[in-house]
Amino acid sequence: MKTHRAIGFFLFCLLSFAYVSVANGQDRLADKMDSLQSIVDRTKAQDSLKLLYAEQLSIAQQQGDLKKEALLELKLGANSDYTGVEMERHYAKALAIYTQINDTLGMTRANYEIANAKQLQNDYDSTRIYAERSVALAEQQSDTVGIIKGRLLLSSMYSHLALYTQSLQELNKGRMLAERMEDNQAMVQDILNKESFALYSLEEYDKSAEKISQIIEMLKPSGNARRLNVWSNNLASVYSLCQGCVSFERRKSILREAIAYAEEANFAYGKAYSYKHMADTYRDEGILDSTRYYLDQIERLLPEIDKKDFTGLVSSSQAAYWSKAGDNKRAILYFEKAFNIWKEIGSKSDQMYVASHLQKHYRAEQDFRNAYKYLNEYVSLKDSLFSQENVEKVKELQLSYEFQKQQIADSLKNEERLNLLKVSYEYEASIEKRSRIILIISMLAVAIIAVLIFTNYKKQKRLAGLLQIRTNEVTDELKQKELLLTEIHHRVKNNFQILSSLLELQAKGTSDPNTKSLISEGKSRVKSMALIHNQLYNTDSLKVSVLSYLQNLFAEIQRSFENISSDAKFAIDSDIEIDVDTMVPLGLIANELITNSFKYASASGLQLTISLSRMEDSLLLTVKDNGPGIPDGFDIQRAKSTGLWLVSRLALQIHGRYEYAYDAGAVFKIYFNQSQYINS
Repeated sequence: MKTHRAIGFFLFCLLSFAYVSVANGQDRLADKMDSLQSIVDRTKAQDSLKLLYAEQLSIAQQQGDLKKEALLELKLGANSDYTGVEMERHYAKALAIYTQINDTLGMTRANYEIANAKQLQNDYDSTRIYAERSVALAEQQSDTVGIIKGRLLLSSMYSHLALYTQSLQELNKGRMLAERMEDNQAMVQDILNKESFALYSLEEYDKSAEKISQIIEMLKPSGNARRLNVWSNNLASVYSLCQGCVSFERRKSILREAIAYAEEANFAYGKAYSYKHMADTYRDEGILDSTRYYLDQIERLLPEIDKKDFTGLVSSSQAAYWSKAGDNKRAILYFEKAFNIWKEIGSKSDQMYVASHLQKHYRAEQDFRNAYKYLNEYVSLKDSLFSQENVEKVKELQLSYEFQKQQIADSLKNEERLNLLKVSYEYEASIEKRSRIILIISMLAVAIIAVLIFTNYKKQKRLAGLLQIRTNEVTDELKQKELLLTEIHHRVKNNFQILSSLLELQAKGTSDPNTKSLISEGKSRVKSMALIHNQLYNTDSLKVSVLSYLQNLFAEIQRSFENISSDAKFAIDSDIEIDVDTMVPLGLIANELITNSFKYASASGLQLTISLSRMEDSLLLTVKDNGPGIPDGFDIQRAKSTGLWLVSRLALQIHGRYEYAYDAGAVFKIYFNQSQYINS
């Protein structure tokens, strides 16, 4: 009996000691976790954070805290390298844990993060699968934020694949949900992100840059240097394609800020991207030694980055540099490398861009077999990306969203009006009741005066109410007409673009040089009119800035004659604006004169001077070049197939006339009457 008691007492002591030891061990782990967390809260360096999170993960595993373990895997994924491979590994572990403990909210987030990592690896099939799972799980939980994030990721994925219709469908679904939320700044940033990419893909670069600038302003208060670098790089990328949007100095200023952000965040990939854009800017400016410097800086960083899509971008930049430097063979070498990378990734828009350059360079090298091969690649890719049907579907989706938004606004406005009417009726009933009491207790004379005053008051109030209602109706009608007018200009601009595309396709279908030349002239004239409606669409006025229009027109024509060195000087006051009825024929005249100057430019290049001055009762447009001028004995009136005959007819249309002279080059003067220009 004593022996059993002794054994029992011994076991009790042993278990008590084990329990105390475990409890003390758990306490020590908890203390260590808290200490690490206090260090994490003070640490900004990404590499240090990764080490701290890894140490915390080890402690969570010892504690057996699965939820904390999954959360730390998500944090490690978010602080991994930018290739997406290491991210995916951590996010997959988090998903496995959340699935094990049946945490639907955690599963939603983990699926979303895996989809993000897959997109960074250009694995778009997997991106779609995980993003759709994330949306489905979020819908089960009525998690609006999760639904929006998943749909925006799907929108981004479809944009990368040039499936703009599907991209805008997902974007519109997410945007409609976000507008119903109160605290929606993060969602607004994500939506602006996807909108900027969609507009960029549709080549509406000025609108894309506007969205990105909004994102940068929203990010600045947070001080997140990594994200500020990414979005500054994106802005520089859009500005590089938006001809004439900003100056070279402005682009370089943005990129200097981006490089500073990258250095602050120790973000090698972001810094390399900034160097790439800086190299492109100096190349566009024609400063090749600075271009070479930044390309060399990128080459030093490439082994550290190891991302195919970035290598493709850098290869394109290297090719463009060697092309500018006059080394066709090296340019072809880098363009071929870029084309193969984009083909492997599946980026059609980038393939199309590179194919267009390869066919030109092979043609310059007299290698017509390869030139024909890449011309076919370019045409095939362009047809698949920019078919008329796709353009119409995209515009239909944009209008569909705006119409739904207007319906909601109208519904809210009607509800406000009903509430105001209800309050008005209740107030009038109260006044009537008070008047009856006054009539009973007052003398007859006072009662008569009160009735007269009240009647007059009601009449005035009714009239004021009717006037206010009519004012509101007129205001609404005016806004609707302004919106309709803006949309009409937008539609006209789009129709001109479609017409231009049809003319281009028509030109490809004929081998006759004369026919091709006539179609090219028609396309140029269509573009000159489209520029007018594009400018009207972007302003609230029905007048066109002559300086801005002629600068844009010269840039358009200059791109068609890229083999000719050219420069233009404009002597036009920036405040001169002309109504659209006068501007259309004037724009066609300018188009003909500038195009002819390019056609007959001297071997040394084209020097063009365009001026607009006010006379006593008219305006004078002067276009002067350094070419050979019109041959002696040339009769414009009889040569009806030329653009100069069109100039003479259009001058009459704007109640004016033209004069020609030769002064070290052709000098055309167009006198016209213009009653609606303003001097701001």
